[in-house]
Amino acid sequence: MFSLPQNPPVAIRDRILDAVGQLSMSLGAGNFTLEQVAQAAGVSKGGLLYHFPTKEALLLAMGERFLQTFESGRREAREHLPDEPSADLKASVLGMLCRPSSEICQGAAILTAAANDPALVEMFRTCLADYTNELATWPGSFERKAIVSLAVDGLMLREALRVSPFSSAQRDAVIHALLQLADESCCQTVAPDTEPQDSKQVLP
Repeated sequence: MFSLPQNPPVAIRDRILDAVGQLSMSLGAGNFTLEQVAQAAGVSKGGLLYHFPTKEALLLAMGERFLQTFESGRREAREHLPDEPSADLKASVLGMLCRPSSEICQGAAILTAAANDPALVEMFRTCLADYTNELATWPGSFERKAIVSLAVDGLMLREALRVSPFSSAQRDAVIHALLQLADESCCQTVAPDTEPQDSKQVLP
């Protein structure tokens, strides 16, 4: 009699990536073995290799899931915000910072691995380039919007590396201030007769 498999491929794949995330946090990204991943995920090594033939493939998939998680958080936050000039920028602030701490810490492990993995570096570079292009299309001053975005990145990095000194109340106050800055940034407009400076120009 035909029967569906009890563990569909998607579930197995997610379980493997969950195991990689936990091992990356405890051992460091790239310091685990495929055998350790298979054991932690509760799959055979053959089953692991079917989905991810190399450690590099595992880390690349982790990087993709990391970026997709924050993108989905951004979209969800945008759905709950009113239509206003700053809505997209505020959704980015909320979608990136209002995530479980475990996801942010796993991201630190992936970023560490990216230092020695050209494919991961290229993935993050492409993602940042796409986001920057999108940021430029939103209303307001590009420079001010970019400063808000960089502040979000800085707070995320501190928390990912577990070196942020902020209390919960201080963190909430920072996020609130960033949302205010987003409102101010998107109300700022560049004068029509002002040409944007060349991004390659060296500041004095």
